[in-house]
Amino acid sequence: MPFVFLLLALLCPACFAQQVAWLWDEARLPAWSAQEAAILQRHILLSGDDALTRPRMRWPALPPSVLVTPVLHVEVSTVNPPLHIERSRTMIIHAMLDAAAASTSGWVQLDMEARPSQRVFYRSLVQQLRRELPPRVKLSVTALAWWCRAPAWLDQLAADEVVPMFFRMGKDSTAMRAILEQSPASLHASCRAGSAGFSPQEPFAPTVAQRYAKTYWFDRRAWKRDGADLPPLSRSTP
Repeated sequence: MPFVFLLLALLCPACFAQQVAWLWDEARLPAWSAQEAAILQRHILLSGDDALTRPRMRWPALPPSVLVTPVLHVEVSTVNPPLHIERSRTMIIHAMLDAAAASTSGWVQLDMEARPSQRVFYRSLVQQLRRELPPRVKLSVTALAWWCRAPAWLDQLAADEVVPMFFRMGKDSTAMRAILEQSPASLHASCRAGSAGFSPQEPFAPTVAQRYAKTYWFDRRAWKRDGADLPPLSRSTP
């Protein structure tokens, strides 16, 4: 890297950071995410004795140059928790292998909000996914923000990337926002500098997102509102 670019990287790491839009159902691709997009490919719902799967109905219109990271969203019902979550393992693995076949970015992403009682299953599942995915495909996993304060979730997790989601944090929101802004060193190492997820509807001080080499962005309005084509770090939309 020429000296001038090295100097810029040291003085302005955010200038070289990658920003990726999460595209859930009906979301459109914002111009600033034209390099890569993380696109929901399949939704699996685990509820009681059922494991229901729903593939994406319509793929968004994308320029050929956009690199696609397929996302598998696994929802664990809190109203009717799965009685035998282990039975869903094969379905999840097969769905992730399908996602890997559709990846053009070299990444796939597991978005699964496991409960504390499901932690052993979750960690084992991630380990098996990493083992069964092709070596050329990297495994990204999202993480609930509070996992960043619980090493048992993230220590030696067999994923190539952990993406803590610093939005929709529920009852932990006030405490987590304070930690992110005032004492980020207290977070798990996986949550401090690599990748993280944010929302333009829940903005932080710009310095928070600028710590991360790669940021994913979720917009509850599906990137269809005025100004959505502006990069998230340049916006101050409430």
